[in-house]
Amino acid sequence: MSRKTLLHRATVQEGLGRPSLPRHSVLLDGDRIEAVLPEALAPLNTPGVDVLDLDGRTVMPGMTLGHTHIAYLDVLDGREMLFKYSVPEVTLGAARNAEKLLGLGYTAFVGAGSVSGIDMALRRAVDAGELRGPRITPCSRDLMVSGPPERRNPEVKKRIPSDLMRLADTPEEMAEYVAGEIAQGAEIVKVFSSGDDTFPNGRSHELLFTAEELVVAARTAHEHGARIRAHSRGLQGIRNAIAAGVDVIDHATYADDEALDAIAEQGMFVVPSLYQPHMLLTTGTEHGKTTEYLETLEFEAEVANTLRILPIMAERGIPVVAGDDFGFAWTPHGTYARELELYVTMAGIPAPTVLTWATANGARLAGRGDDAGTVAAGRLADLVVTGDDPAEDISVLSRPGGIELVLLGGVPVAGGTEPFRTGTGTGTGAPAAGAV
Repeated sequence: MSRKTLLHRATVQEGLGRPSLPRHSVLLDGDRIEAVLPEALAPLNTPGVDVLDLDGRTVMPGMTLGHTHIAYLDVLDGREMLFKYSVPEVTLGAARNAEKLLGLGYTAFVGAGSVSGIDMALRRAVDAGELRGPRITPCSRDLMVSGPPERRNPEVKKRIPSDLMRLADTPEEMAEYVAGEIAQGAEIVKVFSSGDDTFPNGRSHELLFTAEELVVAARTAHEHGARIRAHSRGLQGIRNAIAAGVDVIDHATYADDEALDAIAEQGMFVVPSLYQPHMLLTTGTEHGKTTEYLETLEFEAEVANTLRILPIMAERGIPVVAGDDFGFAWTPHGTYARELELYVTMAGIPAPTVLTWATANGARLAGRGDDAGTVAAGRLADLVVTGDDPAEDISVLSRPGGIELVLLGGVPVAGGTEPFRTGTGTGTGAPAAGAV
């Protein structure tokens, strides 16, 4: 029989976009939350309940990183992404990054393009207990085309090993590849409705997939029980992705109000992009990018429109999820919470709202919307304990030592429980199940 654990004398940030609740306690039963209650009603002297006295620290939901390239090893460009490291090297790096996520309070991630299908293999290894990592929603390999419809080049396809990235220049190939990735374990498929100013094959305003190809990819994914996400920066690419019925619009950087209306009406997720372009523009020269190269990018315009649409999306109830192309040299793995901080300091979004993007909305994107993402009775005990209240000062999530304990299904996976033990409830101070 599993023991119960009481997280006592805590501040509770529920993950619902509201201020945190002071002087509350959270009772865990095995891998679930049994109750959230005022600390005066906590079962302090109940046999079989281990008490962790948090002395005012904050309990919040574990976070979900909604756009993750777990096998990008702080690369400088697309070529390095595919060819700088061998598959064994990126596989080991992905395993290290997965464990790092846990220590930073991210108890789940949703893939957004899996080099060599590592997402799927990593998910199987973590689920089997062979590796330490968060809950994983694995993504397909990037399903790419050689260029915009008017510049398709079969020679490009010959240069990219299909095990690293799938290139499909016809709707028939697209359907075949989507089905194949899902058969290998992908639960979400990554396609490209537009280019990107940093891509060699198409800029942000250019289309990569045709509208027909997007429809075929989305229909095939849905027929096979998976979801689909579309890299969509340019406005026409965004419009095509919406019309195709994708589940996730990645970036949405040039979205206009009409596009936002359609996204809201269809309930599509948006994973915006502010941190990555901001960091490239402001620190790119430190990583070998020339001033001339940075001036060729239109990222300043993309950042400006992103700043415009973020409050609109929050106001319209669009399910925004945090996660912004980590794994480049200017957005290295391990700096995830700095994105959240930027939404507050640069975009002016209230911290409780930003926290929902990383918790409740992230869990929904991961397919666990009814099972995780909030501190509430019945939910998974995927929880984070922080020294300060992130709803008041979100920088605690990126501050060294700011995260003191992480629980995955009630089991400590980062930090330790000993500093919080009182022995109350058992008379022995016996460790909770899974304590470290």
